[in-house]
Amino acid sequence: MTFKCDCCGLCCRSLKKVPALANFDRGDGVCIHLRDDNLCSIYEHRPEICNVDLMYEKYYSSIYTKEEYYKLNEKQCEKIKSWF
Repeated sequence: MTFKCDCCGLCCRSLKKVPALANFDRGDGVCIHLRDDNLCSIYEHRPEICNVDLMYEKYYSSIYTKEEYYKLNEKQCEKIKSWF
């Protein structure tokens, strides 16, 4: 089971709403590492907050099943998409 990201890039265009990612904001709310194709230029070394599976393993596996956690992330994705 993996998180199904559609690579829309909108989460990477919403950094003003994520204080933990302020250092990655190029000044307009867009991540400095977001490429024109909506992929991450540092994907293999991205911050842990950007890594759904790592965040699950480190912080949420004792609280949610992986399926529950993915569903929560999917809901957040839909919320982010509604901002645009």
